[in-house]
This record gives sequence, C-alpha cells and structure tokens, in this order.
Amino acid sequence: MVCGLVSDAARMGYQVVSFSGGEPFLYSGLLEVLRHAKSLGLRTTVTTNGYFLQPRRLESLRDFVDVLAVSLDGPPELHNRLRGSPRAFDRLCAGLESLRTSGLNFGFIHTLSRETWEHLLWVAEFAAGSGARLLQLHPLEMAGRGEGLGALCAEEDGLAKAYLVATALAAKYSGTMTVQVDLLHREQVLRTPGIIYADELPGRCDAIAPADLLGLIVMEADGAIVPISYGFSRRYQICSLKERSLHQGWEAFLRQGYPEFRRLCLDLFEELTSPHQRPLFNWHERMVARSHMSTSIAVAANSSAA
Repeated sequence: MVCGLVSDAARMGYQVVSFSGGEPFLYSGLLEVLRHAKSLGLRTTVTTNGYFLQPRRLESLRDFVDVLAVSLDGPPELHNRLRGSPRAFDRLCAGLESLRTSGLNFGFIHTLSRETWEHLLWVAEFAAGSGARLLQLHPLEMAGRGEGLGALCAEEDGLAKAYLVATALAAKYSGTMTVQVDLLHREQVLRTPGIIYADELPGRCDAIAPADLLGLIVMEADGAIVPISYGFSRRYQICSLKERSLHQGWEAFLRQGYPEFRRLCLDLFEELTSPHQRPLFNWHERMVARSHMSTSIAVAANSSAA
C-alpha cells in the first residue's frame, strides 16, 4: 500500500517522501519503501527520536536516506525530562557517534516550547558541533506527542524571541548548517499569499501537476490521505488507501475537496492578516484547527437544516 502511494505521488510530480512518527524505525517496511522511493528518483528524509541509531541499521539505510533528522529537546537534563528517561540524552549521543561515522547526512529537529526556546543558542551549538547540516525549529503542536502538553506551548512573546534568535543563527551558521524555523510572519504572507494557498484559484486545475496545486500530502496511520498536515479534518481528505489509490482519489478531490481546501486557506488568510492578530504564527497548526472548526460549523448547519 505504501509503495503504491509513493509510486502515485512520483507520477503526480512530488519529489520528496518523508517518514516521521511515532518512530519510523519501528515500521518493518521502512527499508523497502525507502528503496522503492529512491528507485523512482525521489529524495527521502526520516525523522527519528535517536534511540535506534545502531551501526548495522545505519549501514542498511546509507544509500536510501538523503537526510536523517534527529529529535533534540534541549540540554541533557531538559531532554531527559521531556523524554521521560534519565538515559535519553546519553542514548542520543551514542547514536550520533554511529551516525557521524556512517556518512549519512543528518540534522536535528527541535520542538519550540515555553521551556525550550531559551536554550536555542545551546541547541544550535550542539547541532553544529555534532556535524549537523540542518537545524529545524518547530513550535509545539497539539497533535501527536504534543497532545496534553498545552501548558508548554510557547506564548507569543516566546515565539517572537525564538524567531529573532533563529534569524541570527541562520546568519551565523550560513554555509555550514541551515537553520529553519517553522513560523510565518504576517508581512511575508501579505506579500506572497500563494505560500499559504490564498492566491487566486487556477482556472484549469486539471491541467496543473497535483504537486503544484498541493505541495504536501500526508498519510495518516489508518491510510487516510490528507492535505498539509497530520490531524487535518477528514472532511478534506483526498482518499483512503483502504478504498482507492491516491491516483484514483485525486480526480474527485480536485472537483470538490480542493476548492473547499482553497476556501479554507482564504478564510484563514483573512483572519491571520488582520492587524488584531499576532504577527507570527505556525500556519500548519492553525490550518488543522481551522479545518476542524469548519467541519463543526458544517455539521451544525446540516443538523439545523434537518
């Protein structure tokens, strides 16, 4: 099923396939799918918690993974506490030693929260000193591992400081390590609304490559294919792989689901660019929340009509 999805995605113009968790190394078919993706000329990335970076495993992956991203929560004490293990950081460091000798390109992904943003300088120094080529800073979201951690979400002031620090870090490590922060600024969106699909809807969507219409699709654990992000409302799903392939589901999605998705993006654009809204935001998280809000409104409207 997953290899079929990858084949369809390649034919539709997608160029990168990414595996995240849970923990991808617990998926028994990971190597098979990675091999298949590389046979189609796709780039591959895998995000791991760093617990399973044994030399033998890394050797088997070396020719099939373009970038391996390792989760890093902060300095040892903080990383151990957030991971719920007094040995979590030591295990991470042991895995990094194997990773460095494997020859694999690797980076770190750091979850920004109320507790962690102030450690960004340490995180960047550790990442660069470890030989990482990428440091991705991603705000804590209320999905996956973030469920139930609402109290740790960074406040607006913390996100603003993190954004400024990340900008400085990107300049400091330019040429050696890419620093990416998953936040958008209102002015950036106003200048280029197309980055959040809030520009004018193309007249002939069926004449445009799917990957150019929707830059990111996600496979949920149950086989549902949704736009943009894990947790997106199933009202907007492209298809379920238990019922049909991505290629088969795309035509119906293009007729109804895609225009609805674009209207959702435009509604959120109008909200986010209001001067009364905070200037920095995690668009993916806001889109997921908005998709469920829209679904609730639709359900309520249908109930009233009945």
